[in-house]
Amino acid sequence: MAKVKLVATLGPSSWSEETMKRMVAEGVNAFRLNFSHVDYARFEELAKQVRRLETPLRPLTLIADLQGPVIRLGEFAPFQVRPGDRVTFTLSSKTEEKYAVPVPNGVFFEIVREGDEVLVEGGRLAFRIVDAGPEKAVGEALLEGEVKPRKTVTVRGKDIPLPTITEKDLRDIEFSVKAGFDAIALSFVRSSSDVQRLRDILFDYGAEDVKIIAKIETKSAVEDLDSILQKSDAALVARGDLANFYGLEEIYSIQRYIISRARRFGKPSIVATQLLESMISNPLPTRSEVVDVITAVRMGADALLLAGETAAGKYPVESVYWLRRIVEEAEREPLEVEDVAPDKSDLYESIAKGVVSLAEVISGKIIAFSEKGNTARRISKFRPKAGLIVFTNDPATARYVNMIYGVRVVYDPSLSKADQNLFSKMLSKALEHNLVNLGDLVVFTSGRRRGSTDLVSVERVKSE
Repeated sequence: MAKVKLVATLGPSSWSEETMKRMVAEGVNAFRLNFSHVDYARFEELAKQVRRLETPLRPLTLIADLQGPVIRLGEFAPFQVRPGDRVTFTLSSKTEEKYAVPVPNGVFFEIVREGDEVLVEGGRLAFRIVDAGPEKAVGEALLEGEVKPRKTVTVRGKDIPLPTITEKDLRDIEFSVKAGFDAIALSFVRSSSDVQRLRDILFDYGAEDVKIIAKIETKSAVEDLDSILQKSDAALVARGDLANFYGLEEIYSIQRYIISRARRFGKPSIVATQLLESMISNPLPTRSEVVDVITAVRMGADALLLAGETAAGKYPVESVYWLRRIVEEAEREPLEVEDVAPDKSDLYESIAKGVVSLAEVISGKIIAFSEKGNTARRISKFRPKAGLIVFTNDPATARYVNMIYGVRVVYDPSLSKADQNLFSKMLSKALEHNLVNLGDLVVFTSGRRRGSTDLVSVERVKSE
């Protein structure tokens, strides 16, 4: 199995149970649902399908991706533009005028100014504003393409002055908790206080086990990255929206920075946007896409996310197949990442680093027990070259560590940290599941208290 985890977005192309089953067989570890296009009845059934597909050896993580504070175009007949064509953005929900584009949100006209660059549909279309007023703005097309209704619209380099968690998001959060989602991806995070607000909402619902994935897609988030990572459970590199704030040539270094900082904080990182975009309509990826995926793997990403490729493309299963194949090829070479030192303020990180070093010296595998995922995070931070097998008795923990680099997770509710024979039981089960072989050296680790990593033992696998 690949060490980097694979995330697939569910949509019309992939939400049959048979297609989902095939994607799991090809290596999918997690499924994402995009709440910009939410259908509660459909999403509830998909959540049930995911649960039917998972097993104790193959937990599946279910991610709810919130829409966040976006502005969308109103209703109008689609039309083509070429560079130099002028369109008029108007404060309205619908129009039939030629070359008029309705924007049913006054906030857009409050922030747009002459000279600004307006991006439609994530930058597929761009317009230079030549005249701006309180209810109208004239833009000159910079790219050729089709202007379509209900697509997102942003102003390059400017945050939208709307709450990070919208009224729609609040409804979607409540649904996600009730439907049993494992993680919520918070869109357009600007500061750690945004993450804390979601944490408080989840606490009020009694859903503290639901993990928070901070989507890093604004300049504010990049600038406040460390404090955001401290508050969140994972970070997602949303390259599409980051391009609204940074030049295309800067995205490489921004991606590397986010992945590196996430690893230093021991939080999984997910890379998204156009990984295999051409496979929406083609059965094979392009050479540049292959290199892009390999680059993300070599940078040290924990997971890679497919969006339109699996949600709306013609080849959802093939997209997963190719992503896994590329990842496995990339993992044949050493990672291009620097060694990280343990956090001096965290004794348990130093112990985790010692576990990894010991396993490498004796060429042994690591078997860990983790109640809440902390032990798994700490060990994975140091990227052990040998296998990392994590046992847990908590399904929420199984689905969280399932997103962490290099972890092979086993859910077993019969295990207990208080059991004096815990290590021997884990070894027996690992042997039963063919995760270790006779003669292997194994480093065991766990914690005596919740959140700790302070027990270590070494054994050679013997027949019972």
